[in-house]
Amino acid sequence: MRPLNSRHRDPALERALPGAALMLEACALVDASVDAAMAAARGAGRRWACGPGCDTCCRQPIPVTPLELLVMRAQMRFRLAPGIRARLEAQHAEQCAAEPDPLRRPCPYLLDGACAVYAVRPLACRRYLVLDQPCAPGEICTESRPEDMLIPARKALHAALALTFPWYGARWRDLGLTEPPDASPESAAAQAWLASVTVPLQRLVWN
Repeated sequence: MRPLNSRHRDPALERALPGAALMLEACALVDASVDAAMAAARGAGRRWACGPGCDTCCRQPIPVTPLELLVMRAQMRFRLAPGIRARLEAQHAEQCAAEPDPLRRPCPYLLDGACAVYAVRPLACRRYLVLDQPCAPGEICTESRPEDMLIPARKALHAALALTFPWYGARWRDLGLTEPPDASPESAAAQAWLASVTVPLQRLVWN
């Protein structure tokens, strides 16, 4: 299992965006759970099918929390070269003009078949892994062959989201959200609230 101290670190980004450090800790928790699940899958004779150039999952609705989106926006502004940002912006404008339904558009951070903000990609993307055979174009593996989906520990996802809960407790008004419940971050009420503020990335003003 990957040690948590191997998490992505970006001091400038973490200083610029309150909450970024919490989100990166959350990503590290999920990454460790994925590593554990993958180790178990390898022990059962299975292999990871995802790799460079595989972007089928990036063309499906991608659930994100507000803090995940803010971190991706910050990564784009602070870490991507101006030319890359310009290409992303132009591509997004073209996609919006061609497809009015946002849920039919690919992830706005997908460029040349790869994630432009991979280091801070959403928790959902980190957990979506296919075994043995890569996805066919347009395939939704959770529907077509769920037995080939890697299943990381959901408890780790809940713990990761719980790390971010206090950040929302201090900023929910500024973000235009409903008030979080006065409950433990890992409680069912807190997790339900986090689920309620999770929306498809493609529906949001992304940049």
